[in-house]
Amino acid sequence: MIRIYPFVAALLLSVSLHSQLPTDLQFVPKGSICAGLNYSYNAWSKYWEGETLRENGNVGTVSRQQVTAGVMVGVLDRFNVIVMLPYASTKASQGTLNGQAGLQDISLNLKGKYLERKAGPGKLLVGGSLGFSTPVSKYLVDFAPLNLGAGTTNLSYRQMLNYQLDKGFFTSLRANYTYRSNIPSIHRDFYFDQNQAHYSNEVKVDDVLDWTAALGFSNKRILAEVSYNSVNTLGGSDIRTWEPGFPTNNMDFSTVIGRFDYYFSESGGLNLSLAGGYTLAGRNTGQSLFGSLSVNYQFPVWGSK
Repeated sequence: MIRIYPFVAALLLSVSLHSQLPTDLQFVPKGSICAGLNYSYNAWSKYWEGETLRENGNVGTVSRQQVTAGVMVGVLDRFNVIVMLPYASTKASQGTLNGQAGLQDISLNLKGKYLERKAGPGKLLVGGSLGFSTPVSKYLVDFAPLNLGAGTTNLSYRQMLNYQLDKGFFTSLRANYTYRSNIPSIHRDFYFDQNQAHYSNEVKVDDVLDWTAALGFSNKRILAEVSYNSVNTLGGSDIRTWEPGFPTNNMDFSTVIGRFDYYFSESGGLNLSLAGGYTLAGRNTGQSLFGSLSVNYQFPVWGSK
C-alpha cells in the first residue's frame, strides 16, 4: 500500500513572502499601487505521521512550485487593499502519483494601521488585517500529498504589534485566527475519520490559529527579518498507519524564516525580496525546506506625484 500524507496549504504557511504583505505593517502610500510576482519552491522527503518522523520511498521527494500575482492599492496611507492569486504545481519524485497544476485560492485582504506613537527611543505601531480567500478552480482536495490547497473558504483576522527603534531595529508580534468553512465536496461519498464512518462528500475541518515573533532591521532602502512561526490546527486526527492523509488531519508545524527586501528607490519603484525557511517541528506535515523570490513595482496613480 502507498502511504501518503497532507501537503500544507500555502495559505497557512505563507511561504509567498514579498514586500507589503497582509502579515506586516508596511504600507503603500495613498494613491499608489504596488504590483508584483512571487515565485516560491517547497520540498520535503520526510514527514511526521502523528509525532513520528518518517520517510516514504513510494513518493520520494514531494515538491511544490508556485507563482503568485499580487496587487496592493494604497486607499489611505494607513489603509491598503491587497489581492493575490497563485498558480501552483506539485510533483512526487518517485511512485505513480501524478502531480496537479492549476489556480489555487484567490485572496482579498484589508490591512490597516490603528496606532503609531512615539515611545522612548522608538515608536509603537499597532495594526491588523482582515482576510478572505476561496478556491477559484476545482482542484482535487482529497489527494494528499499532491493537492493544490485545502479547498475551504476562509475568513481570518491578524493582529500585529511592532516596536521600532529610531535606528531601524524592530521587534514584531503577530497572531492570526482563520475560520475555515466545510469542504463542500470531495470525489467520494464515504470516508472514515476519527473512528467514525461518514456517508457524505462534505467534510468538516477545524479552524487554524497561527502566531509569529520576529526581529529585524528596516529603513527606506532595506528590510531584513528573522521570524519564528507557529501554526496550530484546532482539532483533528493523526494520519492512520498505512492509510492516506485526509483534510481533517491535525496539521501543526513551526518554522524559522529569513526575509530580505531591497528598494531601489526611497519613493517607490522597483523592489526585490528574498525569503527562505525550514520546518523545525510538526505533526502530520512535511519537514519542508522552502524559498521564494519576488519582484514588485510601486507607482503613483492618483493624488500624488
